[in-house]
Amino acid sequence: MRIERIITHNLRGLGDLDLTFPVGPVLLFSEDRNRQRMLGRLLLELYYDLKTPWVAEVQAFKGLVEVWMAGENKRLHICRQSVLQDDGQERFSVLAIEDETGQQLSLPEQMTLGEYLFGVKLRAFRQGGVVEWPENDETAILSRCVRNMRQGGDAGLSLSKVRASIAGAQKRVKEQTESMVQVKAEYDSLRREWEEAHRQQEKERLLLIEIKNFQEKEKILAERISYAAKTQERLTVLRQNLDYRELRQLQGELARLEERYRESESKLTELTHETQVDWAVIEGLREECMEWAYLQEQVSRIAVEVQMRTQIIHETQDFLQTSGYQGLSDNEVQRLRRAEEEKHKAQQELEREQDNFTVVKSRFEELQKVCMAEITRLQGFSVMAGVTNALEIKMAQNERYLAQWQSSKIGNFLDRVLQEQLGVKSIGEKFSLRLAKRYQNYHASNYREFTSQLKEFRNQRERVEQLQLELERLNDKVRWEEKLRRIISSRTMILDQAFSKANVADLAAWLNGWEDHQRKKHQLELWHGELELELEQQKMEESKMATSAKQLQEKLGNWGTQATDSDEVLAAVLKVARQLRAKDEAEREVTQFTEKFYNLLGDRNMEYLAKILEPLADLERENHRFNEEKMVEIAVWQKEQVEIRRQLETAEQSLQSILKFPSLTVLEKKIETVKRQWMAYEGLHDALDDAQALLEDSWQEWKTVYGKQLKEEKKWIFSQMSSSPAKGAIERAVIEGKRDYFAYRMAIAQLVLRDNNEVPLLFSVGKLSSGQSFWEEVLKYLLQLSHSRQVVLGTSDAELWQKLTASKWKSMVV
Repeated sequence: MRIERIITHNLRGLGDLDLTFPVGPVLLFSEDRNRQRMLGRLLLELYYDLKTPWVAEVQAFKGLVEVWMAGENKRLHICRQSVLQDDGQERFSVLAIEDETGQQLSLPEQMTLGEYLFGVKLRAFRQGGVVEWPENDETAILSRCVRNMRQGGDAGLSLSKVRASIAGAQKRVKEQTESMVQVKAEYDSLRREWEEAHRQQEKERLLLIEIKNFQEKEKILAERISYAAKTQERLTVLRQNLDYRELRQLQGELARLEERYRESESKLTELTHETQVDWAVIEGLREECMEWAYLQEQVSRIAVEVQMRTQIIHETQDFLQTSGYQGLSDNEVQRLRRAEEEKHKAQQELEREQDNFTVVKSRFEELQKVCMAEITRLQGFSVMAGVTNALEIKMAQNERYLAQWQSSKIGNFLDRVLQEQLGVKSIGEKFSLRLAKRYQNYHASNYREFTSQLKEFRNQRERVEQLQLELERLNDKVRWEEKLRRIISSRTMILDQAFSKANVADLAAWLNGWEDHQRKKHQLELWHGELELELEQQKMEESKMATSAKQLQEKLGNWGTQATDSDEVLAAVLKVARQLRAKDEAEREVTQFTEKFYNLLGDRNMEYLAKILEPLADLERENHRFNEEKMVEIAVWQKEQVEIRRQLETAEQSLQSILKFPSLTVLEKKIETVKRQWMAYEGLHDALDDAQALLEDSWQEWKTVYGKQLKEEKKWIFSQMSSSPAKGAIERAVIEGKRDYFAYRMAIAQLVLRDNNEVPLLFSVGKLSSGQSFWEEVLKYLLQLSHSRQVVLGTSDAELWQKLTASKWKSMVV
């Protein structure tokens, strides 16, 4: 690729430039050589996107560089623009590449512009595309540069100096070995101290955890022992008062009866104040009223029982009618059990033989196809079906007779007489034709074919019969599978119908429902009998109550009670009588239970017992568990408590005896500081060894690959330069030194690029010293080189610029 034009704008050191490069060698003149170098650095930064970008040299808010490149098949316009912030930092930088059509091009990832344009890396471009003549070109300096290029391919890199530098650094590192040994010893000591401190800290942490665990265990055991001791005391009291539960029940029942007595007394008082009947009248009829009230309660109670039983009977009848079991015979259970059993057996057999059934069915279908094919083949021998054993024997005899006739002398003589003298068919021929006609009836030409087809027919028939027998056997198995499925289907239908009527899911639920149905059916019969007895008892009690009420009304009438008020008085008397009866019953029960309670309690204190023994249910459960084994367990707890206390004291003493070390953080900081010193020493030592090994390997590799080629390329360049005679030995030595340097430098440039002519050559030289003939040879070589690649010569020598301006060189001022 050839540089056609360069435009810069607002670049420090370059300012605004517009350089157009014509075809052929180009001379750039600048009094300040730094401007030439800045232009070369600008191109390097543009092509290879160096880490120190050229935009750092922007002297205004916006900087711009544009380069036009041309090749054989393409022409590119490259533009890089950078915008700075107020503080001088780069805000953004944009690289744009356009082809001759104006279409934007994008570079592949991880590829620089120089690699895209020239196909070479940055190092190759620097060595083969940029050549700067040294400012100081004394013979000694140039000789040293030549020696460096011959050894390593780089004029500025002296192999001997690098070796000496590495050796000196290794010596200085070796001198620090003793101090580093002390540092390593200090590191090891600190490390051991840290490990010991860490172990002691870990030991302290474990002891603290152990002490905490011992304390928790001791606390738990103390609580267990204390609870067991209290429980034992309570159990002792319980064993001394085994009737405490009965006492508690009597106390509760007595409190309930006393409350009932108070309620009945209160209600009786209310009734006596409300009633219009004289209390003296009621007291006079106390016994009659009590009897009447009793009969009234009996009648009411029986009526309620009759009503409840009638309701239960109706509900049970409704349940039985809607349960789904109504009308079923007694053998329904056996029928469903048998259906379930048959279904289960069929399912088991079907599941067990399912794979076999599948194979049989597949085999049956395949065999059926084979059998049909064999039957079709058998039908091809249908003419043989009429061949009987007698016919077969007869055909064999005829064939034998024919053979005997043909082999007999008499037969042959007669046949010749008939044929030769009489001119008719011979007997053997007629017999043979008759047999042939019979064979044709069976699609055969001779006896051999006839017997062969007959044998094949019989074999085929036997094969078909065997296949049919096998089909029958397989068909029986297929039909058995279908029969099992029909059994499962029919039994499932029977069971589902029964289950749906009873609204159940399975036979077990149906049997439970059936048993419940039978039980309720039997219970219904019992309830009917009890209902009849209760109705008879109700009639008897109502009769007694009517008689008692009539007698009570007569007595009330004798005391002057009006007939209109007798019903009201009777109702009032009934209420009072009922309440009197309830009060007397409550009083009698209170007296009975009080006497029983205090007789059982004796001289004990119920409140004290309740405080000790409650909650009673928990204590009774403990009583069942509190036996000799429990006592042994308590003894074990006590021993364990003593042992834990001893271990706790031992752990506390161990904790107090632990040595105190510095903080791990302080030790770690010291270790890190010493470690960095040691690691830095080790890293430097290894790095120097690696650098020395890498230097030697690289030098050997370069010498092997490029050493011979460099000499040959240098000789070729020498051959392209015509040597001019020098006046003296000194001048001749100076020119030879420059020629050697130039030849080696250009040889390296050619080697790194090989046959790549896309890279332009930027040759920079300051003011020329003595040896004008040498520079004429250089210019001649560069002019010849410009035929294959672009050559740009930059110089700050005004005399050279004026001289070349008049020649083939196109000159520009930078």
